[in-house]
Parts: sequence; C-alpha cells; structure tokens
Amino acid sequence: MVTEPLDRPILSYIHARSINLDENVDVATAVREMHSRKAEIIIVTKNEKPVGIVTDSDILDKVVMKGEDSDQILLKNIASSPLVTLSANGTVRQALELMRVNAIKHVPVTDNVHILGLVTQGELANAIRTSVLERTFRSYRSIVRFHYEPILGNLGFVMQFAGILLLAPAFLATILNEIETATGIFLGLTIMSAAGFVLNAYGEKAPLNLRQASILIVSSFILMSFFGSIPYMYVNPFGDKIDPLSLFVNSFFESASGFTTTGLSMITQPEKLPQSFDFYRSYIQWVGGLSFVYLVVMLFYPERKLVHMRGMIGGGILRSKQLIITISIIFTIYAAVLGTLVYLLGNVSILNSISIVISAISGGGFVPTSTFLSDENVADMLVLIAGMIISALPFAFHYAVFSKQVKTTLLRPEIFVYFGIILISVVAFHFLLSEQVVSSDWLTSAFHAVSASTTSGFQYINMSLIPFESKILLIIVMLIGGCAFSSAGGIKVVRLLQIAQKVTKRKIPIDASSRSISSVSSRYNKSYSNYEGKAVRFREDKTLRESLLVICLFILVSFITGIALSYFSEHNFIDSLFESVSALTTTGLSTGITTLDLDLVSKTFLITNMIVGRFEIIAILYIFFGFLRR
Repeated sequence: MVTEPLDRPILSYIHARSINLDENVDVATAVREMHSRKAEIIIVTKNEKPVGIVTDSDILDKVVMKGEDSDQILLKNIASSPLVTLSANGTVRQALELMRVNAIKHVPVTDNVHILGLVTQGELANAIRTSVLERTFRSYRSIVRFHYEPILGNLGFVMQFAGILLLAPAFLATILNEIETATGIFLGLTIMSAAGFVLNAYGEKAPLNLRQASILIVSSFILMSFFGSIPYMYVNPFGDKIDPLSLFVNSFFESASGFTTTGLSMITQPEKLPQSFDFYRSYIQWVGGLSFVYLVVMLFYPERKLVHMRGMIGGGILRSKQLIITISIIFTIYAAVLGTLVYLLGNVSILNSISIVISAISGGGFVPTSTFLSDENVADMLVLIAGMIISALPFAFHYAVFSKQVKTTLLRPEIFVYFGIILISVVAFHFLLSEQVVSSDWLTSAFHAVSASTTSGFQYINMSLIPFESKILLIIVMLIGGCAFSSAGGIKVVRLLQIAQKVTKRKIPIDASSRSISSVSSRYNKSYSNYEGKAVRFREDKTLRESLLVICLFILVSFITGIALSYFSEHNFIDSLFESVSALTTTGLSTGITTLDLDLVSKTFLITNMIVGRFEIIAILYIFFGFLRR
C-alpha cells in the first residue's frame, strides 16, 4: 500500500549528523569538534541531558556577525532552549507542524530516553517533493505500460517486418550494380529496422484494443512513409538545385504516395531513374497495399471483433491462413502472369513489366516509363485494366476463385453492384468526353473510368482538359471506390449498399443458427434468442452510423482540402477538388496540380489526405472518440 508522504514515519528521514556537547564548552572548541566529526548540529547537554540546540546559523548570527570572541562565548549563551523534540513514533506531518509552531528548522527525534537523530525542514521538503514526483511518474509509467507499451511493441514489429520486405529491392539494386540506389534502400531499411528494435525494447508485444490498434495503424503508415523517403532523399530524383526542406517534403510525398497506394507523383520521367529504383517505387505499393494489409487485418480487425462489422466488410471474411495464401501466393501468381503478358505484348523490359503490374494489382499507379501508357498499346492497356479490376475486388473473391470453398463469395451483391458501377462509369465517361479536347475512343474511356473506379490512378490523357462534367463523374467514382477488403480506396461499395438496404427497409439476413429456435424451446432459449436479436440490431445500427459518418467525412474533408489547395496553389476549385479527392481516395489521378513547383503547404495537405484516406478516416475517429469504439 502506498502511504501519503506526510503520513510516513519520521524515522525514515532522521540522520545522525549531530554531536552532544556540554553547555559550558566554548564555541571555538565546539566548532573544532564539529569539523573533526563532520557534524552539522550540536545538541547542548547539562548533566548529560539534552537542554538545547546550536546550529551553524546560531554560531554565525550570534558570534561571528557580532564580532564576539569564540573562545569566551559558551554554548549555553547561544543555544536555542528549551529543546523541542519529536517522538520516534511521530510522522512527517507532525514534524513539520512542530517546526511551523516553534519557528525552527531542526527537530531532534527521541525515544524518550536518548536522541536518535535529527530531521531538518529542508530534507523533509525534498523528501516530499521526491515522493510526489515518484508518485506522478509511477502513474505516468503505469499509463505508458498499460496503454502505450503494447503499441510500441507492435509498432516495432511492424517496422521490422517492413524492413525485411524491403530487402528485395535492395538486393535487386545490388545485383544490377546500381550502387546509389542500393545504398539508399539499405540505409532506409536499416534505420527502419533499428527503429523497430528500439520500439521493441521499450514496448511490449501484447494484444491491442481498438483504440490502440488505430494508433498503431496511423503511426505505421506515417513511420513507413518517413523511413521509405530515405532512398528518395539519397537518390534525389527531383533535381540538384532543390533545397533540403523541399527535398524532404518531396521525398516524403513520393514515399507516402507509394505506401498508401495513391500513385500521385512529381516525377514526370521515371524512365530516367535506375531500374531498381523504379522497382522500389512499385514495390512499396505492394508492401502498403498487399503485404501490410495482412497486419492491418490481424491487428486492426481481429477476428473476435469482426462479428459486429460483417455488414461493413463485404466479399466475405478470410481467416488468417486464407488471407496469407491470398496475399503471398494468389497475388504473386497474378503478378507473374500479367507481368509476363505485358513483357510479351509491350516494348519494356521484364523488370519494368513486373513493376507496372505490381502498380496495377496493388492499386498504386506508379509507372516506370511515362511513354508506356498509350491508346496505341491496346493489348497492354487491356492487361492493365484486368490488373486494376483485380486490385479492387475483395481478397475473399480471389481466394474463392482458386479454392473449392467460399464459392458463395463469387455471388455477393457487392461484386455485381461494383461491376455495374464500372460499366456505367465507362459509358458515361465516354459520352461526356469531348473529342475536340482529348481522344474519346472506347479504350481510352474504359481505361480511365476503370482507373478511377478501382482507385488505381493510371492515366495518359490530360485531366485538366476534360469537360467539367467528366471531372465531376470521376470525382464521384473515385469517392465510391472499390470493394471492401481490397487494395482499393474510397468509401467502398458495401457502405452504399448498406445504406440502400436501410432506406428500402430490406433486412440484413441473420444466420440461421442465431434466429431459429424450436417451438418447444425453454424460457432460457427464448431469452437468449431475444438477447442475440438485440445484439445483432445493435451491431447493424452501429455499423450503419459508422458508414454514414465515413461518407460524410470523405465529402467534408475533400471539400475542405479542395478549398485549401485552390487557395494555396492558385488553381481553380474543381481541379483542386479533383486532386483532393484523388489523394483522399488513394487514387492518383491528377489534373496537373501535383508538380515539383507546387507549394509545400499544398503538398502537406495532399500527404495528409493520402495517409488519412488509406484507412478510410475511421481510425482517427477510433483514437479520439471513445463512443465510436463501443
């Protein structure tokens, strides 16, 4: 049990830095005795009984300052008497009260026979201050231990995991003898891994609640983007005349755009970069969009918490093993097949082909060569369209394609609605495009509409030149986004479906196991069924509220950022809104605002949108608003 500082026993604070001298000893002799025995206080005795006390202050004030002869002055002439003592059973509070009442700063402690030692006002004050600080920091350490050490421990694991994944482009750069790129990537992953070890040392690998997991997810994307910017700063693809602050912001921008699978970029001629650096840019999209999503699912959406979120998460929910298989095997097969097709059909190297496909199936949008995307490469564009659609379909859909299980996933309403959105957007975009401004063939329309609806961000037409109506259409399509639990960004189709079900008063089906009861069931079973029904309705209402909140926030943040971009970058509002939505939905389409000449404030707004949009804003809400987590 922790005792209040003032109620602690006085024996804990006594010291024996005192000597006993007879009252008839002169001051000069007393001083010599004090120095030889390293004492600070003199207990003056008469017939060996304590009768007074002499301190350094007494000697200074009553002898030295008055010019008295210390050989002629006796202790009894300057001692404070009678002697005020405190019982050994006393407390700090009682000692301080004695000092206050008697206007003294030293109190001897006695067992009623002998003086055991003394306590001083200064020492007691220091002890109380120390105790208060210890108690404060004990509380602080408790908060850190129970609330933040699990976050630090898991964050350290995430950094180490990401560092291991980044070994692939580092080794590739080494094999290709591109020393500058290899050095930059190795430097970045080394610092990232070292940070992971430090966080592990101060943290604790423990289960996380929803708020802690939300902090972890936000922190992970920020730190991954920061450490991922080191290769950019080392290679510096932005020009030699760039100042250090702009170099950092631009590098952070490109790194965040990669890890969040946004694809906005200020690098207009990526083909001039080393091949391994091009691969690094695409690879971090794979890490952020596919490999890292495993950690997001396992930590942010642990299986025991997924039950109440089934209405929000479309396309079925995979278990850990199924998700690992989908990410590590199925998507690797996709990358290999589509990459081979691009290599065979196009005029790019095998490495660039793989980089392009990685960008497509991760929903990223980075390309290693600015001349690759063209309506002249019909076959390649069709391959990329397939890759983009793959990125926007649920992971459970892909697992169902390759598995004999979960076949019902292929028939989910979300899948049909999403393909309907793609078809409508392709047709609408084609007829809205003006042939006088840009080419309006069906391939161009399909490619860019799919790029927007899958939030991939590939483009080869000038978005600033397309008609106003076309921009509005793409803004809406980007905001809708892809399917839940995919690499796509945006609001997600399943949220819109859920609201539509609520408006049409169509009930969300409940598992038969939770709704069917026997006609002869007991009172217990009826009560349990009623309880389950209420729990299901509560979960449905909670998910609906969150869906409405996410939709409103996507629109609100898009408009606020669009206004800010328009003001700082001096572009028109629609183009600024387009760029804002593109960043928030992690799409990557651009009206030409994102350039090296863009001011740093606008770049910071876009970085924030990319990171916040990667986890659909909801994680921020879970951090600061407890009622949303319940």
